[in-house]
Amino acid sequence: MNQENLLVVPTIKFVPFRKDNILRKFKTSFRITNPELKISSASAFYPTMAGICQNIFDPHCFTERKSLDKTFNSKGFSDLAEGRIDMYISLASKKDLEPKKDLEQLQQKVNRLQCVPIFQDPLAVLVNRSNPVINLNLSQLKSIYLGEIQNWQEVGGKDRVIQNYQLSAEKNVSRNAFNLGITECEPANLPQSDIESMPELVNIIGDIFWSYYARMYASVQTRCISIDGVSPTSKDYPLRFDICMYYDAENPKPQLHQLVEYLASEEGKKLIEAAYQSERQVL
Repeated sequence: MNQENLLVVPTIKFVPFRKDNILRKFKTSFRITNPELKISSASAFYPTMAGICQNIFDPHCFTERKSLDKTFNSKGFSDLAEGRIDMYISLASKKDLEPKKDLEQLQQKVNRLQCVPIFQDPLAVLVNRSNPVINLNLSQLKSIYLGEIQNWQEVGGKDRVIQNYQLSAEKNVSRNAFNLGITECEPANLPQSDIESMPELVNIIGDIFWSYYARMYASVQTRCISIDGVSPTSKDYPLRFDICMYYDAENPKPQLHQLVEYLASEEGKKLIEAAYQSERQVL
């Protein structure tokens, strides 16, 4: 595939305190002055956490790769359990989410694991830009994922077989819908395809976290469709995941608990929203 079809925003554009980053500035009343405090997040949510860190860390206390890092869920939860990080930002644990086994192991090691939602990330449902379908209701989406609807003509499109592919690193495309309660069971594993190949798959449907799509995979040949007439950029969009901060309530570092309290405050919520918008502004 021609890489010019993809909008790829380098992670370096989100590194805190770099002069050329695109993180939004936000005046805060809280500052982290402890250079030993370390935060990590799942890779998809690194830009949001970077935006938060740039606005609350004292620049002299922030060290890239020490103060903030990004990783995969299994390592993130393991690092939290072993005390290598103080806070981890990832999905809320629902139903059959991938972190479930990691969380069970983590709870055995951490005295008082806390999981606090701090923002939400939409699940973007993607189709090829040439597809005339611009909206599905939840019932139609469920039927497509379960294989009950197999042709785009059944939902207002052309007479073409729907190619239902995995577009993320998870096991199959319907796992996200299952976790959100759209479906009550998971169908058999579906064919896999890198999202970079999607523009060549004219009849495809798939889903991926908005944070990934907005930052890495926005393509001139792909687009998000609305669900129940609502765009994923709207706060009323029905497919949204809770993103949570995980931490040990008995962690001895006072500034960790001050940070938790701050992020739950009204000012903290506004900071989170401003940081999250840093990702969305690339589209």
